[in-house]
Amino acid sequence: NNSKNFNINNCYFLNNNGFVFSENFNGNILNNIFFKNKKTCVFNKNKGYFKIFNNLFINNNTVINNKDTVQIFLINNTFDKNELVLKSHLTINKKNIISKNNIFSNNKNLFNVKNTLINNSYCLSNTDSLKGYYNIYTNPLYIDSDKFNYLLNKDSKAFKSGNNNNNLGANIYYINNIKYLNK
Repeated sequence: NNSKNFNINNCYFLNNNGFVFSENFNGNILNNIFFKNKKTCVFNKNKGYFKIFNNLFINNNTVINNKDTVQIFLINNTFDKNELVLKSHLTINKKNIISKNNIFSNNKNLFNVKNTLINNSYCLSNTDSLKGYYNIYTNPLYIDSDKFNYLLNKDSKAFKSGNNNNNLGANIYYINNIKYLNK
């Protein structure tokens, strides 16, 4: 807390009660695995932005709990089998959350929001239709998500369907800790 321009990179978070980011200015959360956590990221009293880029969020209760007006960017993440992806109940100031190139698969609920707009573009979901541009409603066709192989099958609609012809979801080749999921 009370940090400026911090990075959380290539970590494996398992069975935690949550991480509270409070009174920070700008942060990057990239190339991580969040697995079976009660709460993953809680944002409170921050300024600037948080970029949440290229992460795997699997079997968590609540992935993101936003309690402030910090700008959040969700880019190239894979959200699979979570209870709730995003909760954002703001009392003042409507805020936009930018969501691009993400895969939302097999989640019980995607968004529980108040005074928050989520701009999804170039995203895929197999449980809900997403509001925004160029979104796809279909199965992502992972190789084998039960064995944590989140590579895309060659027939997946997520191939080159993202902004700038990128694949949707997390690029697991940049997530060094993926090997620990199969142990």
